[in-house]
Amino acid sequence: FINNLKPVASTRTAYQAGYIPSDCKRIAQNEGHNPADIQSWNVKYSDCSAVWVFCYHKNSNGPLNDLIDRFGRLPVHTRQFSRHVMSLPSANGYAYNSGGNLVFFGTTLSNLNVHIHEAAHSLDLLGAFYPDKPLSGSTKWINEYNLDSAVPDPYAQTNQVENVAQNTVVTTYERNVPGGFFGLNPNANKIFHQYATVDTEQRNAAPPNLLVQGGTCTGRLQDSAPVLVSSSARVAAAAPMEAMAVPAGLATIGAKDFNTKETCKFH
Repeated sequence: FINNLKPVASTRTAYQAGYIPSDCKRIAQNEGHNPADIQSWNVKYSDCSAVWVFCYHKNSNGPLNDLIDRFGRLPVHTRQFSRHVMSLPSANGYAYNSGGNLVFFGTTLSNLNVHIHEAAHSLDLLGAFYPDKPLSGSTKWINEYNLDSAVPDPYAQTNQVENVAQNTVVTTYERNVPGGFFGLNPNANKIFHQYATVDTEQRNAAPPNLLVQGGTCTGRLQDSAPVLVSSSARVAAAAPMEAMAVPAGLATIGAKDFNTKETCKFH
């Protein structure tokens, strides 16, 4: 899979000293980590005029380069629906999506399938697939699901949100790997209606072909506001930092509050 989703050239620069994206600070604190241990980086890929802010814990279970590389291999029209990309240390490998922030624990930061799965939650829950609401909660999805005799794997049995995400991994494979998923798996027809629904929605989305590599970004999910890493008087004297605006010519993708932490224990 990783050999067929080609890497995208990128550059990175340090986020302004003394600051951290507010979402990254909140998530770090909620997970019991000190925000001062988070290294924030502006990452720009060659296929988009906007940057993504990566929040990398200094004790992460893998290199920052892996985190940047794997996220960059996602089709750019998938990538643009994600906000920050974050890694935290853990003896266990899992991940979740919080409001468009992709949060990786343990070695999952290096796992391309997990990156696709977590980004798929943004596509589903922010309405990229299906107008105005999640595909996973639509009557159309349930009707097509009921026509099949299986789901992609046991993890997809968790709920329909996780099932759509796993079917998105399948569709990304089918659309980018020669021979595709259906040429590889003799039981693939058991999930044909679910796959075909995701594929139809990604082809008809705005922008079209969400899950196919190529092209350039057309929008960005707005970054969270920068906040001080520390509230101490010494750091509070740092030069003020303004939120990074979505570049001219790109649409601002609307934010929504959701969190897959309770069910998204993808290994």
